[in-house]
Amino acid sequence: MRTVLKTLALLLITHFSFGQIQLGVRGAANWSTMTKFDLIQNVTPTFRLMPSAGAAIFAEFPINDQLSIRPELAYTQKGFLIKESLNLGGSDFLGVNIPLGGTLAFKTNYFELPILAKFKVGDPDAPHAYFLLGPSVGYMGDAKAVIRVLGLFPIRPSIGTGFFHQFEISGVGGVGFEFPVGNANLFVEGRYQHGFSRVLDIPLLQLPVRNRTLGVSAGFSFPIGG
Repeated sequence: MRTVLKTLALLLITHFSFGQIQLGVRGAANWSTMTKFDLIQNVTPTFRLMPSAGAAIFAEFPINDQLSIRPELAYTQKGFLIKESLNLGGSDFLGVNIPLGGTLAFKTNYFELPILAKFKVGDPDAPHAYFLLGPSVGYMGDAKAVIRVLGLFPIRPSIGTGFFHQFEISGVGGVGFEFPVGNANLFVEGRYQHGFSRVLDIPLLQLPVRNRTLGVSAGFSFPIGG
């Protein structure tokens, strides 16, 4: 955390030499899953991508005409879908009973702080492409499941966070396209987020379960200051 604060302070200082800070917002459509693991002995259902929405606010600190640093404060929902009917006979998964013939959507809510380097390609004053790369720290706020019995009746039990490592370290990479409009910028971008830390925290088990997320975002930014 101290390193992050020092980095942000340095960016504020360099801003006065290299250009204007941009503030922005973005909305996202995400598709996430987790690395596969055995829910119950001899049962290995297919994890499918779970669609969800996300959002972020960010600041962009220019280093030069082609390079800037973008710290964000983001909300992201992660998890997976099991669309096949589960023949588990009322077995438990993370303290939640999955009835015979039920299907499961597993969801976790994260608040994240990515610190991304943005590399612009081409003239920054004209429509141009860019690349994003950097680390992210996330905190899991809660977890829940949506279970449908015979595809009809949704049950939404809360799982809590007792089974999980609430902090997550991940890496983010992306590519986007930016359109200057007056003093503002409109953009669209695609991202991939790769979790490095384990998600589950179950005594006596070290399951290699990590988040994987694909996302498409759109947003805008505008300059502040003189």
